[in-house]
Amino acid sequence: MPRWSTQLRSLSGVLAALTALGCAPPIPDGGFDAPDPASRIYAAVGVAERWNATTPPEARVRPPKKTLQHLVVMLQSSDPAARLIAGETLKLVTGRNFGFDPSGSTPTRFEAVERWRAWVDSLPDETPPAKTADPGGTAP
Repeated sequence: MPRWSTQLRSLSGVLAALTALGCAPPIPDGGFDAPDPASRIYAAVGVAERWNATTPPEARVRPPKKTLQHLVVMLQSSDPAARLIAGETLKLVTGRNFGFDPSGSTPTRFEAVERWRAWVDSLPDETPPAKTADPGGTAP
């Protein structure tokens, strides 16, 4: 079984366990900006499901830079489950590992978060798709 499949199942399992333990149910529409950790975790799992790949990391199409930035912010969450999901999602969708340990000491986590932040910030910004030429010549 491919490694990404096992990781994805682990992420989904953690989400299911959190829900079963009485945490607020994930709100699919909440996204990364939601006030509750369950919604942010749900958003991160959605990224893992959408952007995982069987191709080698160097051939992958990464999620948008803004999405990766949201995941890096989640690495700093006070919720250990949110940190775990964010770290595993980042590794899964980028194929990179900057030594983040969600249960590590605060200084150790901070150093790893800074490595993730520096790498994500170094990525090129997304550019809008090129406009296609107007075949009818009606554009101003």
